[in-house]
Amino acid sequence: MKESKLIKEIPLASNDDGMITVANIKDPYGQNSGEVVSVAVWLSKSSEEPDWKVHIPAENLDAVIEALQEAKKAL
Repeated sequence: MKESKLIKEIPLASNDDGMITVANIKDPYGQNSGEVVSVAVWLSKSSEEPDWKVHIPAENLDAVIEALQEAKKAL
């Protein structure tokens, strides 16, 4: 059974009505499919579904965080 836990809602810098959500999702693709972190971008908070989302397997999370930190330094 798919369980999700919202971790944080972040206002979207480029859009007054948008947001970024970060959530943990257990078994997103069915029983024993593992846990993922879902990062979703909503251009409008009133939308039923996000405009973009990515599911990052828990096992890849440290490497993705490291890459995001490198990307931030390069800005």
